[in-house]
Amino acid sequence: MNIFEQTINDWTASILTTEYKNEAWDSSEITGLIEQPPNPELGDYALPCFSFSKTLRRSPAVIASELADKLQKHLLPNAPFTHIQARGPYLNFTVSAAAVAEAVLPDIFHGNYFKEPSSIKREKVMIEYSQPNTHKGFHVGHLRNVALGDSLCRIYLYNGYDVVGANYIGDIGSHIAKCLWYLKNHNTEDPPENYPGEWLGELYANAVRKLEAAEGQEKISFQDELSQLLRKIDEKDEEIYQEWETTREWSMKDFHEIYEWLDVKFDHFFYESEVDEEGRKIVIEGEKNGIFKKSEGAIGIDLDEEGLGFFMLLKSDGNTLYSTKDLALARQKFDNFDVKRSIYVVGAEQTLHFKQVFATLKRMGYKQAEQCFHLPYALVMLPEGKMSSREGNVILFSQLRKEIVESIQSTHLEEHRKEWSRKELDETSQKIAVAAIKYGMLNQDSNKNIVFSMDDWLVSEGDTGTYLVYAYVRIRSIGRKISRKVSPDVDFSLLTHPNEKKLLRQMLDFNKTVFNAGEQFRPSLLARMLYEFSKDFSRAYNTCSVMHAETEQLKAARLLLFHCVAETLQQGLNLLGITPPERM
Repeated sequence: MNIFEQTINDWTASILTTEYKNEAWDSSEITGLIEQPPNPELGDYALPCFSFSKTLRRSPAVIASELADKLQKHLLPNAPFTHIQARGPYLNFTVSAAAVAEAVLPDIFHGNYFKEPSSIKREKVMIEYSQPNTHKGFHVGHLRNVALGDSLCRIYLYNGYDVVGANYIGDIGSHIAKCLWYLKNHNTEDPPENYPGEWLGELYANAVRKLEAAEGQEKISFQDELSQLLRKIDEKDEEIYQEWETTREWSMKDFHEIYEWLDVKFDHFFYESEVDEEGRKIVIEGEKNGIFKKSEGAIGIDLDEEGLGFFMLLKSDGNTLYSTKDLALARQKFDNFDVKRSIYVVGAEQTLHFKQVFATLKRMGYKQAEQCFHLPYALVMLPEGKMSSREGNVILFSQLRKEIVESIQSTHLEEHRKEWSRKELDETSQKIAVAAIKYGMLNQDSNKNIVFSMDDWLVSEGDTGTYLVYAYVRIRSIGRKISRKVSPDVDFSLLTHPNEKKLLRQMLDFNKTVFNAGEQFRPSLLARMLYEFSKDFSRAYNTCSVMHAETEQLKAARLLLFHCVAETLQQGLNLLGITPPERM
């Protein structure tokens, strides 16, 4: 709650108590009622009076009118409010731009406005995201998960949580057996020096095609070879196990390089292979204790009471499932990391699975199960349709990185080739590329499909990450063109233009937007705010010139305003996982 909402709360509660001779009104009863009018011309804040009607025995419209009269006597002589007026059942408040400027600009300038993780202490939360499979290529579709999880980690840390960013690597399974089978029996090429993990993904796709094309005795022979290889991996046969470890490291090398380029960091890596046996033991023990039961040789749990059917946890042949390993993974999170909230960023196709996992954990007695949350997300599509590693129709990360950097350097940075160093060209193009990719993955709610288009995402006008970094660079360039230093000692009353006030209001609401983005698991809320904020800056830039301000005092005030806009935009972009360049 900001200072203006607090003032409305406190004074309204005071008036309700003293003027209507009722029992003391708790201002917390008013907290949460205050909203923003749909039309800015109505004011900055609106207090609906429906909740007071029953106690005061008046219509909401009459209450709003009476409160307006009474509050004007108390508040208006003591700005920050310039207008308090009733509109039907709503009581509307208008705050002066000078009051908003004084409330936020000095704090932003001194670095005190943006919350530090140490300022608020909330519980420990683990956010598990990315979760790529080894022996498969990392492609464009994987980037949505990475962008969502990384942004949530940053937002939750900003909001005061003790955050553990975790990655769960899929390093066992039939896809690995198929890849190694093809590598051992049908491959004639040497692995490339760069992105050997992507190459393994190509072998996997080749294996799938070869297996599907086989018929008759050849098909039987292939399946027999595959089964033997799976058994050897499970039994940790020395030769096959060493080959599995070597090729797994090729994939991990790819992943680490990709995360570094994307500026994504993890606090802990879990591996599917490390929880497999633990999960088996949990299920067998649970069956002995009566929590789980056997059904046709398999072991599972009856979740009919929760409307979730029978949840299989162990196959009749003793082989584990995703569910088996997810129970072991959850236990490690709860016991070894003491997390109170556990967020899983996983595709929407796993929604039922996670409902069953969380219900099972609750039956097992884990109180933290109530604070487990699955954040589902929809697909990243190509214009021609769905991507599939199995079918090999994906845009691999190496291809994307090469093409997007080349496009940026030839279109956005071509004029700087002669004057900039190779290092600055590469670093700037990387920052623009990451901004375009991450913003493109975050500016829509996670339940909507995304159609990936590199050309569209690199446009410097419109709702793109490229536009946002251009806006940031443009703001920073203003300060470089002005000889005077930015100072918080300005006359705030000079900031009277409506476009200046729009920027001030966005900055005032920034922390609330970030908090809501975290609690609602929607980085898109912050992304949209930053886009509107950048558009508001463009309007202010065209109407409220710093260079051509009428007086030196106005120039100083606008310079501070735009400096704080840049600081706010930089902070917001950072929470989306984007580091903007200082010049372009």
